[in-house]
Amino acid sequence: MPTMTLVEYAKGAPAGQANVPYIEMFARSSDVLEALPFEGLTGPVYEGTKSAALPSVAFRGINENSTSGLGRVETYQEATYVVDHDIDVDDAIIRRNGMERRTREEALAMTALGRLFLDTFIKGDNTTNPREFSGLQKRCDQYSNRKLAAGSTSGGDALSLSKLDEAINRVNAGTGRKYIIAPLAMRPRFIAAARNTNLTGFVTQTWDDIGRPKTSYAGIPILFGYEPDKHATFMPFTEACPGGGATGASIYVVALGGDRVRGIQLKEMGAEDVGRVLTGTKPVYRTHVSWDVGIVDEHDYGVCRLWGVKDAAIVA
Repeated sequence: MPTMTLVEYAKGAPAGQANVPYIEMFARSSDVLEALPFEGLTGPVYEGTKSAALPSVAFRGINENSTSGLGRVETYQEATYVVDHDIDVDDAIIRRNGMERRTREEALAMTALGRLFLDTFIKGDNTTNPREFSGLQKRCDQYSNRKLAAGSTSGGDALSLSKLDEAINRVNAGTGRKYIIAPLAMRPRFIAAARNTNLTGFVTQTWDDIGRPKTSYAGIPILFGYEPDKHATFMPFTEACPGGGATGASIYVVALGGDRVRGIQLKEMGAEDVGRVLTGTKPVYRTHVSWDVGIVDEHDYGVCRLWGVKDAAIVA
């Protein structure tokens, strides 16, 4: 599969392809997953190079020798990780409620898988759980240029747009596109900032063709993970703060796609209707979902973490 978002893949897939409805449900579970491109691999490991140093070049005079020399690149690898899940619906439930109930269970499972991937995309740590890839927080904490404190107050600091500007300035989008990934609880803060006459023109809100709100700052789309429900909240305010306390959260500026941050997969997500099977002595209808997936982080300046943000009104 060439590099494209899951939404683009689903639109271009042949009619009737079995995995497409599941990929669509997975992508719809999060605005981040709608925006994140994926690249297909020919093996379980992605091998790439990063620019480490530029060559020295200079102007020369007439009849002088030209300069020469090479830059320096570093090789690196990114692995994929296996997700396998059986969606088993009791035969008795199907008899009572029909196949529509199976479809409902499949939708719930794909939503859960979307949240698993997105939570790992942010918080994954391969050093503590070798079954998963390392996410943005782990990757940002490894380099000083990728981590910016919102302030030094105990309990965190209100998001300052000047600090957000600095985080944006630290990200080189290359051939990708910049996005801001923020905690879901910050969405009303950004909406309030759009109404604030002191901040008018910086934070804007529009709506897509089906009426969903789309928020942006300085022309950069802001993504809020997944919608609220009775389950976990996206990026809660439970992180340690630079000045002490554990009531902060992070905001990420990340370049998605192109030669920057993107997903990798051995092949597109698979979904197999196994049919009616016995699990022990219980008959179930089974759908098996499988995916070999990871992420590529191709540039040292492809992402920045603004940390220690508290849940408070946005300031200039």
